[in-house]
Amino acid sequence: RASETNPVRERQASMTMAARRICREACAQRRRMNPSSLLTIMTSQRATHSTPLTPSATEHDVADALRLLELARAMRTRGHLTAKLDPLGRSLGPIVRGYETMEPTTPRDAKDIHAVLSGYPDHLYLRGRRVSLPTYLGLSDTDAGREFYLGSDAATLDASGRAAKTRWTADALFTRLRDVYCGTMSVECEHLTSAEKKRWLRAQVECGPHTATKEEKKVTLERLTTADGLETFLAEKFPSAKRFGLEGAESLVPGLQAFIEHAAESDVDCVVIGMAHRGRLNVLRNVFGKPLGQICAEIVDDKTSFLVGDVRYHLGANAVVECNGGRRKVELCLVPNPSHLEMVNAVVSGIARAKQFKRDPTRDGAGARAHVLPLLLHGDASFCGLGQNAEVMQLQDLPDYTTGGTVHVVVNNQIGFTTVPRRARSSPHPSDVAKAYGAPIIHVNGDDPDAVCRAMKLAADYRAEFQSDVVVNFVCYRRFGHNELDDPSITLPLMSRRVEVTPRVASTYANACVATGVITIDDYQQLRARIDAELTADSATHTNFIRTAESWLATTFSVTSGMSGREARVMAAGTGIPIQVVKDLCFAMTRTPGTDDSKGDFADFTLHPHVEALFNARRRAMSPEAQRGAGSIDWATAEALAFASLMLHPCKTRWGDTQAWWGEEKDASGNPIGSHAHVRLSGQDVVRGTFNQRHAAIYCNRSSREYVPLDNLGYGAQDTFRAANSPLSEHAVLGFEYGFAVEAGKRALVLWEAQFGDFANNAQVIIDQFICSGEERWGQKSNLVLLLPHGYEGQGPDHSSARPERWLAAANDDADSLPGSADADVTLAERTFDALGPDDKGYVSVENIREHFQSTTTDSESTTTTTTGGMWDDVVAYFGPSGKIHRRDWIRYMRRRARASVTARANFILVQPSTPAQYFHVLRRQMSSPHMKPLVVLAPKTLLHHRRCASKLIDFAPKSSFRRVIADGDAGDDVSRHENIPLKPNVEIRRVILCTGKMYYPLARMRETKKIDDVALVRVEQLFPFPHDALARRLQRYPNAELVWAQEEPKNMGYWSFVAPRIATTERAASASARSAGAGLRYVGRPPSASAATGSFAIHNAETA
Repeated sequence: RASETNPVRERQASMTMAARRICREACAQRRRMNPSSLLTIMTSQRATHSTPLTPSATEHDVADALRLLELARAMRTRGHLTAKLDPLGRSLGPIVRGYETMEPTTPRDAKDIHAVLSGYPDHLYLRGRRVSLPTYLGLSDTDAGREFYLGSDAATLDASGRAAKTRWTADALFTRLRDVYCGTMSVECEHLTSAEKKRWLRAQVECGPHTATKEEKKVTLERLTTADGLETFLAEKFPSAKRFGLEGAESLVPGLQAFIEHAAESDVDCVVIGMAHRGRLNVLRNVFGKPLGQICAEIVDDKTSFLVGDVRYHLGANAVVECNGGRRKVELCLVPNPSHLEMVNAVVSGIARAKQFKRDPTRDGAGARAHVLPLLLHGDASFCGLGQNAEVMQLQDLPDYTTGGTVHVVVNNQIGFTTVPRRARSSPHPSDVAKAYGAPIIHVNGDDPDAVCRAMKLAADYRAEFQSDVVVNFVCYRRFGHNELDDPSITLPLMSRRVEVTPRVASTYANACVATGVITIDDYQQLRARIDAELTADSATHTNFIRTAESWLATTFSVTSGMSGREARVMAAGTGIPIQVVKDLCFAMTRTPGTDDSKGDFADFTLHPHVEALFNARRRAMSPEAQRGAGSIDWATAEALAFASLMLHPCKTRWGDTQAWWGEEKDASGNPIGSHAHVRLSGQDVVRGTFNQRHAAIYCNRSSREYVPLDNLGYGAQDTFRAANSPLSEHAVLGFEYGFAVEAGKRALVLWEAQFGDFANNAQVIIDQFICSGEERWGQKSNLVLLLPHGYEGQGPDHSSARPERWLAAANDDADSLPGSADADVTLAERTFDALGPDDKGYVSVENIREHFQSTTTDSESTTTTTTGGMWDDVVAYFGPSGKIHRRDWIRYMRRRARASVTARANFILVQPSTPAQYFHVLRRQMSSPHMKPLVVLAPKTLLHHRRCASKLIDFAPKSSFRRVIADGDAGDDVSRHENIPLKPNVEIRRVILCTGKMYYPLARMRETKKIDDVALVRVEQLFPFPHDALARRLQRYPNAELVWAQEEPKNMGYWSFVAPRIATTERAASASARSAGAGLRYVGRPPSASAATGSFAIHNAETA
């Protein structure tokens, strides 16, 4: 065991293995040759000596070869520690004291290599005497011309293209390895477990010098000059604006352009990019082709009253660029990101996977891995400091999450705001964390643009060859502070002085090109002048991009959300399906492979007894006897029915035309919205279900073979179903699924299930920055469904609450006003009216509104809008086809529209269904709705197996739908079917208890047990957007009752703080018609608490009782 931790013994073991390999290769050669040729080869080992070959001489030859192999291994393994990577001239080995003071340091773990590098060839000393390299290395044969047989380990060092060269002199071997591993570019691959990957990488970098051609240098020079010119231009034009420039790392831009062009040669046609703020404007301008005038307008736009969204260096972009002379086109997608570094990484992976899925849906995107490439740009401090990088890289080889490899570029400017690397990490390079996930690392000096382009091309080739992650450590520096208004000399005075005297990379590269005859000085000056003139001309167009009242109005009318959006309309009415379909799908979902003759491979499939009993119970639930009871369809069955019905393609079947299952809303292809979709369910243990309820896949009890019933319904064409057990990660997996949902749109129902609701805490940044605010910040719409198990059942503080109060705190409505009456709504209505251009008397003509609306749509869009009840139809229906509109009438119209389209304005939807049918309908509503909104479902735990929590077939029938509020006796009221106690007339009801979710069942049981007939129960099934209208209608039934809100959560958690002001607002509206004013609202529940729940089961029972 000592050899496992002793580096000396490790090297000895490595030398022994190498010696054995050399001996084996020599023996193989000996067997293939006759004695005379063998003698010739063996004597050539000492061709410069006249002494005969002896056994001792052979041992010396092997020992010399082993010393050279150890040199090669050291250079390959640790050469990067002595490579010339820092543009400021420091060593980038293990960070030691002296880094901040700019003192040159000797790498602690590569002193032996450093000594050879610094002394070779004329200053190598042993015991005070200058010696040659062979002598310095301790070779027995010190002849400089002597070639040593090194076997296959040296085969990748030959660039001749002939048979592998296996004999090398010490000097030739050293100089080749020095140039490969200790220059301005170096590669780390010895940590890889795959011998094939190591051989491939060695062959790419060791086969000889790689010199850029004259034409390549010209292209790189122009791109580098353009990137540098943009930074200089913006610094002069906007000296006080934050732009997080790329100064000190300008060669990143030509590197990215070379990467995209080279990847296109490997059939990549889409690159999904995630990056932080550093250099984002430069990438947008020079890689994506975003107009400089638009960038300047966004900088000026800081003070506009019409700006809604995010700062300029967080914005995303999409573009199609032509590569290699227009022979290929590549779609580029820059994903918008928040200031929280590295948080966009998982989203990028999900978007890339969804793009692959859309290209090859039947194989879950497997055939498109090579065509869609994720590219992530990291900062050095964040890459090694933030754990989400490890979480995302963990996904790379998992079949349900792989994207065929991600290219990671660490923009290593050697500073984290003001923190130096010695204080920020424990490893030599920020990229070292990637070694744990088997990614090779390519180090490159950012002041060598040719090496940068080569490194990026090598990364593209590696990803194309192996479809695996690869990391580029792009070492640069930061010429200014964290932003342009920051002064770095306060904390790093010596580094700042070094930066001040370090020439810009564009200048040094231009000088090098002039010196080598790539370009003349006059040509370069003309190039610079042309670029400066183009920048000036492009920036002058910024006024075309500044948002005026008219352009803001056009945007307001053209969006599909908000109370003024073209598609701001009420949710689809019915989400039910024919009862015969429910029965047939239930039997299809519980059909085992052995019962289907077409599944010959599963003829002996044997179910686990528990699963067999569960499937039998689901089939019995469809029987007439079961339906005569109160209800028999449980939660998991309802979920599977929703999935199955969504996956079937519209067609004419024995059930009739399945297009009738959906509403009249059509997509661009003319199919009903949500008429069929891929279903992707992801999370920890989702296949079986945390609570042993789902069983999305079943396994043979004898062979462990897997079978997925939902993928084999047998009713014609269907989309695929994927239930993915995720790794133990919330942040990466939720971010991935969010990205997948954003890209897939209505083509997929994407669900993420937390093992317990509060496990979402580990993904809070994804929730806050993307799910809750992504649409408002960037227009990034998502249809993602989050299933968060919630309920107090005595399991302690950490498995009880899904923290609904956090979600409700992020809701974007006004608690004190009905929709349309809030100050923000009135302001919006007034601003739209003013933007329409009222006349002197304060009127706007309907014709003027039509002209404004038509100016924002194409003919096809206008036609679609006309057929789907868009805003123009709504205006005509309200005001008539002609005439004039006064301001107060317009405000009244906009208020009405806001109330009718409350879901379109919400930033997410939060529901807590109390019945299986409600869960079924809310999933189907998610796909049939014209809106794209994240849906948060506070899912049950005990209700999954609760006897009374069951639905009847009629609850799934056509025209049935999700009910936001359920009162006693309403359709969908499952529990009152069990009760035999009639309630008093509504006017005699003394109390109305409002609740949500699981809380309803113990209240109903208590009412039945104590035979209480003057208390009504009202379930609020949808908490946000708050159902003011539906709740008001229920409250009006009970004009004399007091109102009570009951919850099992502590008073400072759960729903009370959210619902109290909204119920009061609703009650005021109800009091204006039927209810007595001033009844008030009373709270019943646990007292305030710092912890979500008690850890004592006895205390829990006492509180529940």
